[in-house]
Amino acid sequence: MNQELKHWGFRKIMGIYLPWFVLVLLGLLLNPNDARAHVTDVVITHCTDVLGGKPFGETGAYEKCVGTIYFALDPQNPRNRIIVDLDKAPRNAMGQIEFSSDLFVLRPKDPSRGNEAIFFDVVNRGNKLLLGRFNLADGAIDPTSEAEFGDGFLMQQGYTLVAVGWEATPNTRAVSLYPPRATENGQPITGLVSNWFIPLTPTRAFEITSSYWSGFEEYPPLYPTDPTYQLTERLGYHGEQRVLPRDSWEFGQMVDGVVTYDPTHVFLWTGFRPGYTYQLTYQSKDPLVNGVGFAALRDAASYFKYNPEAEIQGRYAYAYGVSQTGRYLRQLIHEGFTVDEGGERKAFDGVFVHAGGSSLGPYNERFGQPNDGGFHSQTKFPILYHETRDPATGKTEGLGSRIPDGLHPKVVLYETSSEYWDRGRVAALNHTSIDGSQDVDLAENVRFYVMASIPHSNGSLPPARRFELQERANPIDVRFSMRALLVGMDQWVQNGELPPASRYPTLSAGTLIDRDEIKFPEIPGVQWPYHVPGGYRSDLPGQLTDNPLPFLVSDVDDDGNEVDGFVLPELAVPLGTYTGWAFRSERAGAPREILMMAGSYVPFPRTREERREWGDPRLSLEERYDSRTDYLRRFEEQAAALADEGYLLEQDLEQVVSGAASHWDWVMEQSSESLRP
Repeated sequence: MNQELKHWGFRKIMGIYLPWFVLVLLGLLLNPNDARAHVTDVVITHCTDVLGGKPFGETGAYEKCVGTIYFALDPQNPRNRIIVDLDKAPRNAMGQIEFSSDLFVLRPKDPSRGNEAIFFDVVNRGNKLLLGRFNLADGAIDPTSEAEFGDGFLMQQGYTLVAVGWEATPNTRAVSLYPPRATENGQPITGLVSNWFIPLTPTRAFEITSSYWSGFEEYPPLYPTDPTYQLTERLGYHGEQRVLPRDSWEFGQMVDGVVTYDPTHVFLWTGFRPGYTYQLTYQSKDPLVNGVGFAALRDAASYFKYNPEAEIQGRYAYAYGVSQTGRYLRQLIHEGFTVDEGGERKAFDGVFVHAGGSSLGPYNERFGQPNDGGFHSQTKFPILYHETRDPATGKTEGLGSRIPDGLHPKVVLYETSSEYWDRGRVAALNHTSIDGSQDVDLAENVRFYVMASIPHSNGSLPPARRFELQERANPIDVRFSMRALLVGMDQWVQNGELPPASRYPTLSAGTLIDRDEIKFPEIPGVQWPYHVPGGYRSDLPGQLTDNPLPFLVSDVDDDGNEVDGFVLPELAVPLGTYTGWAFRSERAGAPREILMMAGSYVPFPRTREERREWGDPRLSLEERYDSRTDYLRRFEEQAAALADEGYLLEQDLEQVVSGAASHWDWVMEQSSESLRP
């Protein structure tokens, strides 16, 4: 099987089932409205045994396959017309739009031993997510080692893991989409490209194409010296913009004392300041038809589920995305791509949205830049899955409005405290009215879990001192809870068993409050987010700041820890104050600004004497717990209670408690000066 070139899909149908194909083709010609998008070919270029054939529990051995999947879209199909500029893409002889995507597969060598579910890894900027998030593995572009497959959780569960490129990325080793470009009557389309970046260190040449949030790499400047192109500088995302003189910057970098043209860099003679937000705007051409990425996921899922000739088989299809791809999945739902092209069958049965906030993204627009972080600029109506009325426009709509009755997927919305506090993501609007005045029940097919006091990015032990943060990084690892909720979603889809109940703060319980009402403990030297900006609607006329949204967050206890939502044992039996936000350090610049997606950890004093010395109002560990044994007993009780309700897995409890023991030991080994805020 290794190194063997394989062809499936369209070529196999043509080669083996030619008479059948001719009949189908004649039918389509006689009734062109029945034409549907389809996978035209799947080419696997390489397969290898995972870890030399190591068995993963009852599922047995896995194999890793890589290749390319080819598509053709009918631009006249009603479910495809939502794709922006699809009508301006090149067409083949049959009037279809062709494109392709990279394909990556991890599957049981004996499919009969799997769980019949295909789990789509909706790659983040081309990078795979599932193994790191659910297998506790080290991240890898091409997972090969034991560490890169982690503890094998997903394999032991029997999943077939599939990654299909949905976004064009210049990283040749990433999982990428290869979309067509749009033209107007055979002529190039031009337009403005604009995005922002925030340097962490002083520099005169900034590589804009490597900026995590940019999409500049696909769109070089049309006229590099055009005097109308603009670079602005501001402090904070909403600070007052200052237009930098055009002769103070250029596209390029310094080489032997001379600034040489380079479309991947911007050179600023006075230097970029860390912590400041820079906005670059210029003209480019040939926009990508990015929206075909939605069809790539839809049609791959439908093909693998419903075509008996497809090599990759499954009865069910799930999708997981986090952050950028969490927002992407919200939009995938909203634009109707969880249903196949005919509008009669589910493409996706379950969707696990991680840290998507209340936002969408620039995934289906001309010159859209999917890598944009969606900060403050992608919160639009609708937010809730079920239909509600927008008081600003009178429109009635929901994320699921384009999905026919009976075809709605099961949706798990897994959020963090960061999505309530940071980047204007206003995640509370997932369970309140858009004006924030009342709680709103969730749709029957939706579960919502907010991880109390947890940042956007997952934590790890020991709690790190990062140069860009004022306090230590929040060390809580949420992945064990994700595993339990995935099991719950799978049982919900396959067996109709209800998953664990949603957990989030509410207005009626008094645990969801306006940010202006919150009160944190007065810990000397610790800055609190009483002044950070909230969210704004980006789909209404006027400036962004003309349309503020309610700033609702979970209330906190006397320690500053959030009191409601999915409260992990680390919060119920704490060793310190944990937050879903973090301020930038002096070194990183703009110390009154939040560093996006980060969280803080402020350890408790260990003794009464240490508490008096620090002037800390929080009780010390000595005053909270009789001993290490007492702490671990209480922690284990909290973890076991969560497992009883399905929020953790019994098989993970030992490892969860072991992490708590390691954390206690780390705290006790530190110097007082090291722990002090």
